[in-house]
Amino acid sequence: MDCGSSFRFVRDYRTKRKASEYKAYACNRFMSGGKIACSSHYINEKALVSVVLTDIRNKAFFAQQSREALKERILAKKESANAERANTLKAELSALDKRLAELEKLIQTAYEDKVMGRIPESVCIQLLNKYEAERTEKLEHKKDISAKLATSRANEQSVDDWLNMIQDYTQLEELDRPTLVRLIQKIEVGEKYQVNDHMERDINIYYNFVGFVEL
Repeated sequence: MDCGSSFRFVRDYRTKRKASEYKAYACNRFMSGGKIACSSHYINEKALVSVVLTDIRNKAFFAQQSREALKERILAKKESANAERANTLKAELSALDKRLAELEKLIQTAYEDKVMGRIPESVCIQLLNKYEAERTEKLEHKKDISAKLATSRANEQSVDDWLNMIQDYTQLEELDRPTLVRLIQKIEVGEKYQVNDHMERDINIYYNFVGFVEL
């Protein structure tokens, strides 16, 4: 969570039992460069699996029992994060549409001026080439912005897809690779910190389609 490095699989050196039964993960940057690079973020595999299983089952339960409320919460978070960007794109799109309309008028005017003899043909061709080049550039830019806005509007469908998928896992008892690949994009593990008389740590699970979902 802190340095963005991946985890490295290690044997849990803090147990005196059979090493093969105890697996863990540690920050790859720490393992390579020591404390100067990062802290260990060491976590036992069983503990991590337990956290992930509990989180999946909780999300599945809420998807079944409170689907609309959970959907609204996820969409609100997504829209809040994307609102400023979407407004900027819409303003840019509006400016492009205005300029494209102006270019259409300029092109029409250039043709009319040539026909009426107000400008020579060479000047007309020069103007038309200039306007057409700008219009082509603006149309490509508009296409790109429209695609970005369409991605933003697809949020609701992605949330529905995730809810349909996650609701089947209320009774999940064991994690395997296919399940993890289907459900989870990434997991961030923070370093431990002290709260009163005990240690805590933050673990953020990012799901496919929706990212981090906080209940």
